[in-house]
This record gives sequence, C-alpha cells and structure tokens, in this order.
Amino acid sequence: MDRRARKLASIFLKHSLKLKPGERLIISVSDFTPLELLEETYKQAIQIGAFVHLDVMGMNFDNLRADYAGLINIYLKYSTKEQLKEPLIILQNKIAWSDKYLRIVTIHNKNFLTQVNTQKINVFKKNFYPEILKIIKKPWLLTYFPSTGMAQDAGMSYNDLVDFYYRACNVDYTAMSKRIAKLQSILDQGKFIRVITRNTDLTLGIANRQAQGTDAGIHNIPDGECFLGPVEDQTTGNITFEYPQSFMGNEISGIKLEFKQGKIVRFSAEKGQKQLKHLLEDDPGNRRIGELGIGMNSMIKKYIKEILFDEKITGTVHLALGNSYEQERGGGKNKGTIHWDLVKDLRYEDSKLLVDNRIIIKNGKVLV
Repeated sequence: MDRRARKLASIFLKHSLKLKPGERLIISVSDFTPLELLEETYKQAIQIGAFVHLDVMGMNFDNLRADYAGLINIYLKYSTKEQLKEPLIILQNKIAWSDKYLRIVTIHNKNFLTQVNTQKINVFKKNFYPEILKIIKKPWLLTYFPSTGMAQDAGMSYNDLVDFYYRACNVDYTAMSKRIAKLQSILDQGKFIRVITRNTDLTLGIANRQAQGTDAGIHNIPDGECFLGPVEDQTTGNITFEYPQSFMGNEISGIKLEFKQGKIVRFSAEKGQKQLKHLLEDDPGNRRIGELGIGMNSMIKKYIKEILFDEKITGTVHLALGNSYEQERGGGKNKGTIHWDLVKDLRYEDSKLLVDNRIIIKNGKVLV
C-alpha cells in the first residue's frame, strides 16, 4: 500500500468527515481507477466502525462530473425526459440513508459530452443540480483522482500527475486554515474587490458579505481558498480568461465578459461560443457572479484544466457564474441553474487584487 494513499484516506475520514463508529457513509466512485486509495479508505472506514455503502458508478451519474466509462453518453443519448428524471429518486433515497458522503471522481475524457444533445444535458442539469444543493446538507467530501486522460490534458505523465495529486492533497489543513484566517478577516471587513491584470479591470462589491476559508479540507481535497458571494448588482468592468475552462464535458476558451450593475452585458469565446451563449441564456442568474474565490494552496502551481485543483492555485482568483452557496459565511444571494468556476491568473507583472485599495495579491504573491 502506497503510504501516501494511507495518509490521504486518514485525512478523508478523520479530518474532513470526522467519521465515527455507527455512522453511515457512502463512498461513491465513478470507476475503479483509484483502487488503491479506495481500498485503503474503505478499510479505514470499516475499522472506525462505520456502516459503509460502496456506490460504484456513483450516485446516479453525480451531476455529470465524470464520463463513467462512456455510459453517461449512452444514458443521455437514448433516455426520454421521464428517464432523465427518475434517477433523482434513487439519489434522494441514498442521501436519506447516509450520514456522510465521500465522492472520489475520475474523469478520463474532459470532452465526453461534446456530442450529446445540449437540451438533454439541460433537462438533466435542471433536475439534478438544484436538488443536489438542497439534499447535500450533510457532511460531504469531493476529490478528483488522476486518469491518463487528465494527465494528457495537464501536459504531464500519469505518474507525475499522481505525484502532483498527493502533494496537493496531503497537506496540513489545520495550519492552512490558520493562514487563510487573516485573508478571511480582511474580506469580512471589505467593501469592494478590484482585480487588475492583462485585459482585465473588474470591481465587485462585497460589503456585508462574510468570507469562508478557515474550514480547509472539509469539503474539497485538495483545498486552499478563501471565498464569498459578491453583492449581486455591484460588479462592473471586464475580465478575460486566458485559460480554457470546462463545464459539464464541454471546453470553452478565450472567454471575455463585460459586466454592468452586476450583469454580463457582453460576452464572447474563441472556442465554444455557442455553449457559452446557451449557459448564460439558460437563466438570468447565470449572468451574475455567485462566488469569488482566492487560491491559497502553495503546493498547487500548475494549471491542469481541473477546477478542483486550479481554483486553489496561490496567486489566482476565480469567479463562479450562477448559483451562490446558501450559507451565510462564504455564501451570497444569487440564484441560477449553474455554478461555473472560471480561473483568472494573477501571476503576471503588474497584476494585483485589491480590497478597499489595499493590495492583497501582487504579481501572483499573496501579501497577507
């Protein structure tokens, strides 16, 4: 057994989920790629004394996070609208049974939904996404385990990506929370955030919104961010995203957005313009920002086209279009049919992020 898998399984169960004897745990995996990590996590959960349900091909396609060995394409291609709704009942029953929930997701082909009818994706999304926000009120944890496809997208060998994964994940999250606490306090007291860098000058209102970041490692592994929900009608300016972004199996790149009074009034993409247009027009709330986050994991330095990692890169900021989190700390009031995180790199010369004219990030370096 890889000692790194043993250490990470312990972080999952003891730090993140705080699993206790007699509790009911669902371990959901999209396939058996992370078998060694899965075996160790399953063993430790049993040894703790929990009741464990192993959910392979996990939680009825789990909001389209993974390709599930290609089965999701078959499901979406041939299902009727009624069949697209039915798995929601199964998902609700599983959540009702469980006390805690661990998702180990593996994505082999990031573009797995490219050839799927967009309307069917939206039917599935509208059924599942709002319900998932409602029913996952219990302790939960999400991690993405590497695949060869993920390594190819990242421009790395598979073994190098596995090493990258364990370095990013096996960190001291208690110490990380203490470091983030200073930034959280600054955001709590702030009235606005301004992001200035290449082809970007964006201002967001944050008055009376509380930030979140001091519970590092509780819901995401890897973790390391401080985030909040901006005031819905106070974002103005423009932003360009230099990295390709992905949403539900579709890659969209060269995204440019212009905001007035909190709303996207102009948008374009070099690739995926049609998908971007459809996402923004699907719901009025999708044109507003539901979250702003600042990356704080110093072990993640490379953009690998996986948002769970990329949004944590120290020296980056990310904006989520659409739905805000509902909790007071870290949450906001915006509603939408998506929560789509877009990463903006500030590791360039003359880049900065300010809170009330105080420089918080300069040329990619966090100054708090």
